[in-house]
Amino acid sequence: MPFTIIAPKPGPTTSDRILELILTHPHGITVKGLSDRLNRPVSMIQHCLKDLASLKIVRAELNPDDRQWVYYPASKLTEN
Repeated sequence: MPFTIIAPKPGPTTSDRILELILTHPHGITVKGLSDRLNRPVSMIQHCLKDLASLKIVRAELNPDDRQWVYYPASKLTEN
């Protein structure tokens, strides 16, 4: 069965869309929440978050109640 490789379409990247969602959720958002809202696999979300975290654009905190990582804009954690 032949397959066709498609070219990317112009517009915001997944990382851009993740950052936009994180910035609009001041109380933080989980990987699952991002995955559900963007209709992207969790592995793709994690890959993009790793890049954003290495650039110090986003930060993560482990929620002690449900043991999930919650992502915030980098400036959110410095205020605490």
